[in-house]
Amino acid sequence: MASPSVFAAEAAAASAEAIDLDRVEVRPQLESQTRAVDLKRSSDAIEDAVSSDALGVYPDKNVAESLQRLPGVSVTRDQGEGRFVVIRGLDANLNSVSVDGIAIGTPEDSSRAAPLDVIPSDSTERLRVVKSPTPDMPGDAIGGAILVESASAFDREGRNLRGKIEASHQQLSGHTSPKAAFNYSEVFADTFGVALGVNYQNRKFESDNTEVEYAQLDDADDLFATSLQRRKYEIERKRIGANLNLDWRPSEDSRYYLRTLYSQFDDAETRQRTIFNFGDGDVVALGNNQYRIDDLPADAIQKRMRYRTKKENTFAASLGGENRLTGAVIDYKVGYTRTEERVNDEMEARFEYAGDDMTATLDQARRIPAFGLSDAGWMDNGNYDFDRVVLSPKRVDDQERSAQVNLRFDADNASYKFGLLGRWRDRNADSNERELRVGPDIALSDWTTSSPEHRGGSLGQGMSSDAMRRYWAQYGGQYSARPQDAGGNALTSLEEDYTASEDIFASYAMGTWDIGALRIIGGVRVENTQFTATGNSVDVASNGRSYTVTPLSVSRSYSNVLPGLHLRYDAGDSWVLRAAANKTVSRPSFGDIAPRIGLSRGDEEVRIGNPELDPYESRNIDLSIEKYIGSTGILSLGLFHKRIDGYIVNTVSNSDPAYPGYEVTRVINGEQATVRGAEFNWQQQLAFLPAGWDGLLVGASGTWLDTDFDPGVAGREGDDFMLPRASRHVYSAHVGYEKAGFSTRLAAVYRSEYLDTLGDSGALDIYVAPNTQLDFSLDYKITPNVSVYLEAQNLLDKPLELYQGTRSRTLQMEEYGRTYALGLKVAL
Repeated sequence: MASPSVFAAEAAAASAEAIDLDRVEVRPQLESQTRAVDLKRSSDAIEDAVSSDALGVYPDKNVAESLQRLPGVSVTRDQGEGRFVVIRGLDANLNSVSVDGIAIGTPEDSSRAAPLDVIPSDSTERLRVVKSPTPDMPGDAIGGAILVESASAFDREGRNLRGKIEASHQQLSGHTSPKAAFNYSEVFADTFGVALGVNYQNRKFESDNTEVEYAQLDDADDLFATSLQRRKYEIERKRIGANLNLDWRPSEDSRYYLRTLYSQFDDAETRQRTIFNFGDGDVVALGNNQYRIDDLPADAIQKRMRYRTKKENTFAASLGGENRLTGAVIDYKVGYTRTEERVNDEMEARFEYAGDDMTATLDQARRIPAFGLSDAGWMDNGNYDFDRVVLSPKRVDDQERSAQVNLRFDADNASYKFGLLGRWRDRNADSNERELRVGPDIALSDWTTSSPEHRGGSLGQGMSSDAMRRYWAQYGGQYSARPQDAGGNALTSLEEDYTASEDIFASYAMGTWDIGALRIIGGVRVENTQFTATGNSVDVASNGRSYTVTPLSVSRSYSNVLPGLHLRYDAGDSWVLRAAANKTVSRPSFGDIAPRIGLSRGDEEVRIGNPELDPYESRNIDLSIEKYIGSTGILSLGLFHKRIDGYIVNTVSNSDPAYPGYEVTRVINGEQATVRGAEFNWQQQLAFLPAGWDGLLVGASGTWLDTDFDPGVAGREGDDFMLPRASRHVYSAHVGYEKAGFSTRLAAVYRSEYLDTLGDSGALDIYVAPNTQLDFSLDYKITPNVSVYLEAQNLLDKPLELYQGTRSRTLQMEEYGRTYALGLKVAL
């Protein structure tokens, strides 16, 4: 039986051979698949990978969408684009994300989840998802570790120039948007390499959103749609990415490198919405899901216009090297990452209908209720009175410095590795929301535009965000808050503010032993966390006119011992068996452990941060069997089990002894959560078929998940819960064809429903409905250096849908339409 190192060498040789052939016949799908299979086959950890082809091309807008092709991986979406990555059904908050080995932060003010839509796919060379990390990897990866790697000049031969331009068209908006990318790499004198890449995208698109709120009527079991609103989003989303990587390899025993990556994400969003508050009238149940609402006050209908530009940028840089000494290998690295979010101009103008009281009818026999109103005057902007302006600027700064060193000693059939890591992270979250109601009346008719198209129905006359911003620039200084709003404004602007520092010091010892075809990796990692933070206690008087603010501070220190054992057995005939047992952690979100108290005496509500939260701790077992089919195919089956202690949940209580009579919201360490699952993956080139058919590539994967979770919600002790954001089933499949410079692919990803938010009862739980994403791509080589491509996304025109309690009660329906792209690629 061959050893793992022999298999790795064979895989690398097969990969090189495939690449040479592909340069003659241009088979990007096959080459990308070959690279990904090689990475998995040679890995000591349990992982999956996505790799670019020789042209460095992915058919995706961002890193999140590229990763959803992997087994056990799904994404949550923002405005139709993949944003957060979910591994094996676990919250993205439980993943770690690194760029070229350096952990990156998040612009999210209350979460550790790193949004991966901010990194363009064109800025990366390969993406890896490690599902069971070895002891020499950071232990904060209960879900998994996402490794984003940019290109080195030594990944390619000689000089390499690549460029592409693209125009994409969104069906819903009718806009056509540009995209461009350029990459250059070259190796000089076989020792010094330069890799440079820049990319740009400016995408204009729209979405139609309908949202419904339900509540229980008095003396009735049915839920009534107390509010329905239609929202129209118009978005301009810009992405700019750049990376510069330098490598110096003066000898076989020494190598040094600099890795840098920058991405900028600018999101300008206009939101118009019309709100119908049916619960403000006298509701009469007519039976068969039919209702009449009498004496519906005019101000139950509201129109709101919001505009904001959100700017997020990420910068990562690492400087390091590796030296082979007599009897040892030492590698070292220092790193710096910075993630920022700026929302400086968010404002929303609110208006109320000023007509006569009305009668309304409501039909809840369909998933989105239909309604009728006795007065059509609500559609005219001239019939609305000014209510208030809400300003919501926000900024988040997250930066981390790190240093690490690893020392490996090699012996016959064994190696021993030791390492140290230090991470110093600082965060600052600052929100400043306030309501201004005192000032000149605003005539909404002055902002009127044509009625926006909306799949869910009319919003009435449209509103211009340009007109709103021009007005505010001229007259905004004349507006102020009412005296009774002073406390509420202080609460919304100070309660969520915090500064935090987190220092992590880690050390590990790990041994690797090869016993014939068996490789054993065992070791232990110790991580010490030191945390300090400051926040505010805001106490608002019952009349809302006065408040007190008290600074709060906290510091904590704790340690986690993380043992790990990994086995890999090369069973011959291209079979590989793997097993792993280890322990991982995930630290609480900064927003949850920041010291803060928000006390509203008028509303009898209090929200409390919990600096005493313990980290999640998970004991994990993984088993997998893999059959490699030639150099490009794989058939694998994996089983996994996680037991997560101290799963953090949000609780609401009306019986807190410290706040009698108040509704108290806080996060706590809940009971144990258990995750069991299986993964299947198959992908293969059907090269055994007759000529003409041997260019077919097929693949399918599936993940099945079973979770047990007790959130500790009072009154629901007997209910069964699935973990939030954990889909029970995730499937993907693709069929592709490549021949003579022609490459095409049809790919589908399905995920089942998942729990999004826990309510006080099962009827109030909020779920995200099942979703299927179907995409198509086609690439044709015109000359050896030029190709054209066509892509189509969301071919099934599937919306994002949320429902409350049962599927028949839609809570939110957001539709995006299809997107088509046509592009040109050049490689020299």
